Amino acid sequence: MDVLNPYICQLDPDLHTLSYVREKLPFLFTAVLAMAAKAFDTTMYRPLYDHANQLMGVSFCQGIKSTECAQAIMILTYWKEPQDTRAWTLLGYVIRMCMDLGWHKLKPSSMQYQQAMSDEQRREARNIERTWYVLFVYDRSISLQTGRPFMIEQNEFIDSIEEWCKDPMSLANDYFLGALVKLRLETSAAFSLLGFRQRRSYTASLHETESLLALIHRRIQDWENRWIDLTKAVEPADDISCHHFLILFYGTHLRLQLFLLPLQSALASDEAKSYSGLAVLWIAYSSAIDLLQVVSQRSSQLYIAQDSVHIMIAYAAAFLVKLLLLAPKTMVAKIEPSIIEAMRNAALALSQQSPPSGSSCALQAAFLDKITSNLTAKSKRDTRPISSRLTPLPTESDDFISKDSGLFGIEGTENIFEATNLELQLTDDEGWASIFAQSGFDLEDGVFLN
Repeated sequence: MDVLNPYICQLDPDLHTLSYVREKLPFLFTAVLAMAAKAFDTTMYRPLYDHANQLMGVSFCQGIKSTECAQAIMILTYWKEPQDTRAWTLLGYVIRMCMDLGWHKLKPSSMQYQQAMSDEQRREARNIERTWYVLFVYDRSISLQTGRPFMIEQNEFIDSIEEWCKDPMSLANDYFLGALVKLRLETSAAFSLLGFRQRRSYTASLHETESLLALIHRRIQDWENRWIDLTKAVEPADDISCHHFLILFYGTHLRLQLFLLPLQSALASDEAKSYSGLAVLWIAYSSAIDLLQVVSQRSSQLYIAQDSVHIMIAYAAAFLVKLLLLAPKTMVAKIEPSIIEAMRNAALALSQQSPPSGSSCALQAAFLDKITSNLTAKSKRDTRPISSRLTPLPTESDDFISKDSGLFGIEGTENIFEATNLELQLTDDEGWASIFAQSGFDLEDGVFLN
């Protein structure tokens, strides 16, 4: 409860006691034990995990619909098995279940209504509200990760998250949950706006896009500063919380996602030769490097982080390697050492946690180490920029490497990338996907492989 729960903000320690959880739903009790065993006692993990899945099947067949059932299913998806690709489907099932319970009609609670309830009733009411907020964040996050539509609409209750956090019964975890809800609300329109601009001629809207991104960039920075201060204010002074780390991590990852959108549009267009959005490219590159540096500096808090965090790390690594594969010589010469160093430090920091074999932390360390080894070996063999001939892939044409550009103070901005596509979904690019498959990551399903 004290170690895993802060990452997912799912349970209330004052409500979810051992006896309470066991009595409410054995499925939730078993799911909690299984995930605790995965982190701290791997010998007990497999039988508990298998039993939890059996109980999930029973719950589904019996049509059980409850807060505890929703929480149990979600907990199993946070730290799933590498070959398990059910997260999207299970999330949809849970949301439909909760809609059947009427949660999509939740309203902000009035003080008068709260005063009419006992403390236990208030905690149970907040338990429902908390779970719906978590589902909102999960729904929006997985939508951004996969490009699939979200299910939970923004409404008055979702918008009232800050007031909800100020309730006297709020937990420190509730403030972190509030930060995540606000982050999704702050940037929910940004992806739609940027997606719309991608469908226009990018040269005609480049200035508008950069202005919009600059505004979003500042809003993310303001969000980070504000919610780091708020979470620190409600946590013990000597508490080593994961919340500070996660706020920085999620903010950096979202910045990377946003700044890659106009790059994908420009680099896939017929007018890519005239692309001059160096500020956008620089912030995307810097965000990916910053994310890896946060990992190396706070690796102890990644030992038990949920799988979605590791997917985000792999996303940053994918962009950086793609950048090296497609960039001109002068650009690679400037950024390659920093990229290799950032990946190497992150891989080393994660491996030093001595994570259990097969855990996301261990697989992430192996993933980054393999990519770093490939990049380093190729850099030593060739004097030109790293190409897409990373072992064991076939050689791709040198036509992908454009003429030298003026990035980082060198004059001239033409042909930064030529005839390339920076799309990071890459599910149709077998060569690119195989780079990561060799390192233990399946791009198409978004999971680590043993």
